[in-house]
Amino acid sequence: MKPIPLTARKAGAVLAALMLSTALTACQPQASAASTTPPTSAPTPTAPASGSSDGSQSDIPRGLENFYSQSIDWQDCPDGAPFKCGTVTVPLDYEHPDGRTITIALKKLPASDGNAEYGSLFTNPGGPGASGIETVKDPAAMPEELRGAYDIIGFDPRGVGQSTPITCWTDDEIKQSLTAPDDGSTNPMKPLKGVTSKNVPAQDKIDRGAANAARCAQHSEVPELLDHVGTHDVARDLDILRATNGNAKLNYLGTSYGTHIGAIYADLFPGHVGRTVLNAAMDPSRHRTDSDAEVVAFKEGALRQYVEHCRTQNGCPLTGSTDEAIAQLTTFVDGLDKNPLTAPDSNVTVNTQDATAIVQQYAVEKPDWDALTAMLTPAMNNHDGTLMVKAKQNSGEAPPTTVEEVVSSANSEIMFGAVICNDYPDTGGTASDWDAQAAAEKKSYPFFGGTSNAMEAYCRGWGHRGQTPPQETRAEGSDPILVIGTTRDSRTLYPWAQSLTDQLDNGHLLTVEGYGHGASGSCAGAAIIDFLVNGTVPAEGATCTAEPRQAAGGAAG
Repeated sequence: MKPIPLTARKAGAVLAALMLSTALTACQPQASAASTTPPTSAPTPTAPASGSSDGSQSDIPRGLENFYSQSIDWQDCPDGAPFKCGTVTVPLDYEHPDGRTITIALKKLPASDGNAEYGSLFTNPGGPGASGIETVKDPAAMPEELRGAYDIIGFDPRGVGQSTPITCWTDDEIKQSLTAPDDGSTNPMKPLKGVTSKNVPAQDKIDRGAANAARCAQHSEVPELLDHVGTHDVARDLDILRATNGNAKLNYLGTSYGTHIGAIYADLFPGHVGRTVLNAAMDPSRHRTDSDAEVVAFKEGALRQYVEHCRTQNGCPLTGSTDEAIAQLTTFVDGLDKNPLTAPDSNVTVNTQDATAIVQQYAVEKPDWDALTAMLTPAMNNHDGTLMVKAKQNSGEAPPTTVEEVVSSANSEIMFGAVICNDYPDTGGTASDWDAQAAAEKKSYPFFGGTSNAMEAYCRGWGHRGQTPPQETRAEGSDPILVIGTTRDSRTLYPWAQSLTDQLDNGHLLTVEGYGHGASGSCAGAAIIDFLVNGTVPAEGATCTAEPRQAAGGAAG
């Protein structure tokens, strides 16, 4: 295939289709977990294959030969042509490949030219807990350059969606949640409700983790899966997917948590690394608690910029010094659980969690400072929630309306916690220690603080923990890896992309100046396509400008 000339219009489409920005604090809905292929016994291992480090399919880990050599029975997907769906069998536990197995579900969009000269392009949108199958669903949204070069393949990681799932609820609980939604912290269909709140004691989070683990062990078809959903397991699954799709090397496009999968894969299988893009990169050398603390500090800093701007405007409801103004805002938002905001002719309310999300969106993630001030002024002065209720309704997070959507949402949430717990060892500490740490963090960062050890407490209760501490990712001898970081990304921070690039033996950083979780704009899109199709690595120090977010208001700061 000859190099394909790029156009800004087509390059920009790559972000809409493939650079999906999955929130690290709120997973996206995914395909239903209700229908999966039952686990089977493992294929009988054959004699070890000949060893090789050239990325060929003969380079197979000992004992996994039959997993790598299996054929995929591609069938038409339920949503019809041109998609093909299939499953691949992988070991439940890679330390015991002759034991129980699970299945990984895939969805393929065949190359538009019927040739796929560059093989397969695997994608993962993030999470953890998001469905890769759900991201491959609109051929018209896929850039022509990629569709002509690759079969594009999405997959549901183990435990997620149409792969062998983790299930933690009964049919009656699913139906009850659908007919009478319950936002309470005991609703099994909202498994992380309250866990990441800054106002919930650590012991409650521990108890929630323990209760969820017990339910999942009771209702999952493969309860042992709770101990085998970490990123290292997913990366090893991905190498089997590479081989069973006939690829000597893995071409991969990962976003957010998908970059964690890609980085771990590269470290485990550097000789199998093909054209790999890690967009909105995480840093596997950081412990989750440390990363969350860095995010808290970043968001609080951005909020201070908004408050300083607001105080210069007529009618700003925040008064006094910057510290005093943030204290006013914090007291108001924290009080909304007891006295939520309402709007005339609407049964929608805005509580503390809702208001925190709105402030985060408009002050930090997609800055529209004037719009935020317009919402806060009637809310704080008159307890009039009309504009904030409207913002909540326009957030795009509609409640599930079908059994499939309820199950997908709950599975995505439970897998978010399950993967984090599997990835990071217990660092020690007690509930009282964590409460003291949260109080100290909240003192330093009044609005967003008090949350960075939430998952550590939850994972203590969950109990199914990783044993290997985070470590730097080298991927020695790999092909070039394109790492992308956006300077004002508040979910995967720009210094993480810099750090990962420095760790990698052959990492190359593309800096995107601006806001947003994941690169946006025609410049970044063109660079991604040029790398994936033509193998062109951006020049050292290359930068792009993020495409403007929706109405930036007063976000010049």
